Amino acid sequence: MSPNFRRFGAVSTLALAAALTLPAPVMAQDTDESVFTMLGRIILGAGRARVAIDTPQAVTALEAEDIEREQASTPGDLLRAVPGAEAFGGAAMTGQFLNIRGVGTSTSSDENRIVVTIDGVQKYYEQYRVGSHFGEPELYRRVEVLRGPGSSLLYGSGAIGGVVAFETREASDFLTGGSDTALRLRTGGNSNGGGVFGSAIFAHRFNERVEIMAALTGRSEGDYESGDGSTVTGSNMDSQSALISGTIGLSDNSEQRLRFSLSRWYTEGEQVPYSAYGNFAIFGNVDRTVTDDTAQITWENPASDNPWVDARVQLSWSRSMVEQENATNYPGYPFAPPSGLWQDSTYAYEGVSLDARNTVTMMGQSWENYLTFGGTVSTRDRLTEVGGGGYASQPGGTSDNFGLFVQNEFILNDRFTLLAALRYDHTELTATSGADASLLGVPVTHSGSAASLAAHYDINDSWSVFGSLAETTRLPTIDEVFDSVDVSLPDPLGLRPEHARTVELGFSWQGRDVFASGDALDVKVTAFNNQFRDMITRTGGGVPFTNIGRARIRGIELEASYEGEYWFGRVAASAIEGVNQVTGDVLASTPAHQVMLELGRRLPQYNLELGWRGTFAHGMTTASGDRVSGYGVHDIYMTWRPDQGVLRGTEIQLAVNNVLDRQYYNALDVGGYGFAFSNPRQGRDVRLTLGRTFNF
Repeated sequence: MSPNFRRFGAVSTLALAAALTLPAPVMAQDTDESVFTMLGRIILGAGRARVAIDTPQAVTALEAEDIEREQASTPGDLLRAVPGAEAFGGAAMTGQFLNIRGVGTSTSSDENRIVVTIDGVQKYYEQYRVGSHFGEPELYRRVEVLRGPGSSLLYGSGAIGGVVAFETREASDFLTGGSDTALRLRTGGNSNGGGVFGSAIFAHRFNERVEIMAALTGRSEGDYESGDGSTVTGSNMDSQSALISGTIGLSDNSEQRLRFSLSRWYTEGEQVPYSAYGNFAIFGNVDRTVTDDTAQITWENPASDNPWVDARVQLSWSRSMVEQENATNYPGYPFAPPSGLWQDSTYAYEGVSLDARNTVTMMGQSWENYLTFGGTVSTRDRLTEVGGGGYASQPGGTSDNFGLFVQNEFILNDRFTLLAALRYDHTELTATSGADASLLGVPVTHSGSAASLAAHYDINDSWSVFGSLAETTRLPTIDEVFDSVDVSLPDPLGLRPEHARTVELGFSWQGRDVFASGDALDVKVTAFNNQFRDMITRTGGGVPFTNIGRARIRGIELEASYEGEYWFGRVAASAIEGVNQVTGDVLASTPAHQVMLELGRRLPQYNLELGWRGTFAHGMTTASGDRVSGYGVHDIYMTWRPDQGVLRGTEIQLAVNNVLDRQYYNALDVGGYGFAFSNPRQGRDVRLTLGRTFNF
């Protein structure tokens, strides 16, 4: 264990010990149970709904108020307060990647390692020099982050990093106070880069069974300046998005309902940097259009009077498409045109999926049992058209998959919880373009299983302990199997599935009436160890992807949340180490140790909320050999909801990010390529948002 890791663990332990020396609550059940911290929020994505602090895995839920307070430009910005999770790669949407617990890089395929969903629809995109996820924060009402494989088996056997589940807005979010129609308007901007955005959301309830919502947004941001005043070219962004969603009750006397949503995110840029992330001017520029579509219809039947039925069936469709043309400027690059990279091209992922699950409830005098089972069938096409044909480093193909899962949750005396899950996945990959002719149309099949066992025990009304063990298998993807395969090798298609064993241990503490009457303080600490076997990684050369023998990622996370009548606060800290155990090198996906502190004050008489947030990262040496300095970045924010005068009913949000205009780099941006090809993060930025909802 490195000195930095030990030092972080010691600091975290001391901070936690200091917190726990506070006066213990008298009896938690005798206090006001209506006080909820962020750790008291309900988690929906890990099977049966349960409270975050009582879940035997690391989970975080962000609600609409958190999303709006962030005034985010990209979905990745929303993860800044989630321990062990962050976005990197670039400020523009088209350059962003995700990293959870040291899993996730910009240089290799992370499909299935980190599962991203929008309204339950799995999303992923893979292309050279372009990010993997697209979306508009204004359209989201909730984000759940499930860290580690133990909480992710319902989504796939290979979700070693975890799951980020986005939920889009619904009509009921705005139809309050008995109104049947609502119109919400929001606009705002930011100083660094001269950004502006606007959104309009219309919601209507036709009757007790039918309601719909429609939303339109537009966003434009220029190139930002870093802390030293230099302009970061290629960080600009222009996008438009739209969402239609609705809920239909099937009858007046039935709980059955249909939910549907259809969303689109679109951006078009002329002569934008070919490399959407990093500082790679040598690649030149290109005209690039990105269109991301997501659609789903879901049937739900909670059947509250029937313990055998709590069913959900979803049919979904997803397409992410990038069109590139008019590539220019190749100063000295060795693979200048006519290399396929710079030919007019279209890259796309398109897929259809059917997911079904049901929960059976059984109860006794002192126990409860919830059995969830189901399956998923999906097909996905990877389309590549370069100069009218395929391309070897971006092979096109199809991926046909099915998965079966079962999860059982047993609760004894409302104190002990045992959670067990099993999953089996099978995939058939077929190359349709780009690969060697001898490999086209030849199906390659892989199968894998995953299992997890987790336990949670309430020692008393304040203290709980939990732990889990997960064995997971991640199946290779189209890109990994067929990318530039050397057919002269004895087994050119011999890439093996990736395996991981994950152990998690942790404890939590809940306090009520800690600093003041009616307040709440919750703390959760999780330590984890991921041991990889046959980890798939990109190496370059004739065999871009290969299995490395062993790798390890381990870490510790601390999450604390405080809520009182006048004060609120959060702590989100993580320390993560990643090592290639064959070479001893640091994994490029290893993030810096990081602590986020937040403290806020409410002034109810003015309907005003003020807050400060500090993000502190430890220095580290990355996989590229570069030493990234540690940093501290301070943000302040304000939310005001006037209830008198001409501004009555308006919501005003003001934030100043990076108040001290700090020049700093994120270690994940540097880790793969070094400082020469990395961009510093954004300098001081003032953000203002005005919003108002009209109810009719």
